Amino acid sequence: MTAPLDDFALAARATPLARFVLDAIEAHDGRITFAEFMALALGHPDHGYYARAGLAWGREGDYETSPEVHPIFGYLWARQIEECWERLGRPSPFAIVEPGAGSGAFAVAYLTWLRARAPECFAAARPVLLDGHPQRVDAQHAALAAAGFDAEHALFDAWCARPDRATGVVISNEFFDALPVYLVTRRDNALHEWYVARDPAEPDALTLVEASPSTADLDAYFARLGLQPGEGARAEVNLAAVEAMRALAAKVERGYILTIDYGYAAKDLYASWRREGTLMAFRRHTPQPDPLLEPGLVDLTAHIDFTSLAIAAGDGWQAAPLVSQAEALTVLGLPEALRAAEARASADAARYVEERRAAETLTDSTGLGRIRVQVLAKDAPLDLACLRSVEAIYGVRQ
Repeated sequence: MTAPLDDFALAARATPLARFVLDAIEAHDGRITFAEFMALALGHPDHGYYARAGLAWGREGDYETSPEVHPIFGYLWARQIEECWERLGRPSPFAIVEPGAGSGAFAVAYLTWLRARAPECFAAARPVLLDGHPQRVDAQHAALAAAGFDAEHALFDAWCARPDRATGVVISNEFFDALPVYLVTRRDNALHEWYVARDPAEPDALTLVEASPSTADLDAYFARLGLQPGEGARAEVNLAAVEAMRALAAKVERGYILTIDYGYAAKDLYASWRREGTLMAFRRHTPQPDPLLEPGLVDLTAHIDFTSLAIAAGDGWQAAPLVSQAEALTVLGLPEALRAAEARASADAARYVEERRAAETLTDSTGLGRIRVQVLAKDAPLDLACLRSVEAIYGVRQ
């Protein structure tokens, strides 16, 4: 079955990556999984989206993540990192591992706060920045070096393959939602998969075709959850996220995994009313109608299943109920930070306006504020500051 022409069937305009995608399709009997396509589109070593030498972040890029909005995001999470250190008994060394470290802005911000406000924690800290793309590893190294920070920089798979384990915190911001996903649909009480193929009407264009699943792991994924997508609904399955969480959790001897990302619990992500899934393509801050269009030049993302991430962490890990980013930043001290900014507004009005605008952006319930925060703990107390009730602290509902 071929996808309708108004649904994921536009031409894959000539991009440096397009030929590699078409060659992969030819080499795999005329089709590849969407996960394979997404892995090429984002991670091809020369022409993938994240391999681009000139990749811009924030307002100048295709999308804006919280660390690029304002350093206050990292400052607030630094408070949480310090509390984790305290709850773990102030270990030294204290690992702070950030997979998918993006531009490096998040790490620069939380390390800046720790250096200034929590010098003992900073002295014990051993920052580790991980990425799947050598270009991003190099860019992150440059960003931290420019800010005067020394950190370990490594490729994700190579670091996870090492036998050593650490005590500390794994903290990520929009890491899991950029990993390759499979596209599936439930039809006639059976799971089917959408593959990427040449469009028969236009040989150099791409389209989606429906067939039986490429791997039994897709059925096993839903069997583990004890639920299924709605009949006829399209959904995403992020097997790569499950494997990444399993690898990260295995590296932690004792500590926390803090995941800040777009996503839901499985029962909400795969609710019967969700008909089109959550897959999105972005360019210049604008959603694109076709994720197959211009491969390598657009960002692709899909919401994550936090339930499966918690399961993947394995034995010994406890999971707290999810909270929104708006809730977490509020209880971590955003109102107090704004009051401090207001107090010095007469001396620096522009800075106050910028910080207030950043606070509104980070907590906007229709945007970044709806990002979810998952806390996992192993041999450590689970009642962290970011999980506390806004109403209990401030007497108001968020």
